[in-house]
Amino acid sequence: MIRRVQVVTFIGAGGKTTCLRSITQELKSAGQQVIATTTTKVFPEQHMNIWKSADPPEEQDGACFWYVTVEDKSGKWIGPSVEAVDAAIDADRLSLGCHASPGASVSLSVSLRIVPNLHKRFWVIEGDGARGLRLKCWESHEPQIPLRSDCAVLVLDRGLWGNVLQPDQVHRSKRCADLIGRVLNAESAWRYFLRSPVFAPQYENLSWVIFLNSPRGLAETPDLTDNHELVRDIDLLRDLSHKWAELKAEANHLKQKPIHLRLAVGNAKEGVIQWCDLW
Repeated sequence: MIRRVQVVTFIGAGGKTTCLRSITQELKSAGQQVIATTTTKVFPEQHMNIWKSADPPEEQDGACFWYVTVEDKSGKWIGPSVEAVDAAIDADRLSLGCHASPGASVSLSVSLRIVPNLHKRFWVIEGDGARGLRLKCWESHEPQIPLRSDCAVLVLDRGLWGNVLQPDQVHRSKRCADLIGRVLNAESAWRYFLRSPVFAPQYENLSWVIFLNSPRGLAETPDLTDNHELVRDIDLLRDLSHKWAELKAEANHLKQKPIHLRLAVGNAKEGVIQWCDLW
């Protein structure tokens, strides 16, 4: 799902953990070393080796999940701080004589088997919490994205598209109250995107992907064929792209925007994804 980036961080809702697992497995299958972690907290991970320590994982083959401690009440794993993750990434890069390189290109749905082993190890990070809901709005201290990330991905549930947004579908719904009770379409989606971390000044040196993830596959939606699903996804991307074209004049006055922005839609678990680049 990613190409030529060493560090990718997922935020939002509606599939972050699925994305983390899918990319970690893809990298592992390609023979790469991978550290998966969270800068918030997650339910215990059952799909990879575990590294519990305040210090970053030692060099090892395959993939491991790094966390620091366990929250007593929920049993969730608490990950290292953003600062600790950034320091560990810096140490990896310095060990290769490399430096942080914001602006690395990104690609979705491209096998990593064709990518040379350019990095000591890859980092896949979950940098946000959403309590299992389908859309995320943010408090001022959120999300928790390591600044050494090359690419950040804002995830939202594709199944919300075309439907009226309900408060029980949104984590921190009071932070985006004007979207509640409205249909999620190109206009309201861009209202959400433009005030999301995608356009926050502290992340302007990152490449960004906005990913509408379909949590259900075709096996769970028998009324849809492959072609129908493809057409729906292409129509969604076209609607968002056209709305951006309308907003360009206003958006050109934005003081900050990411160096690269890709729109994507599909199923992270199945690895079937369509995308378009806005810039």
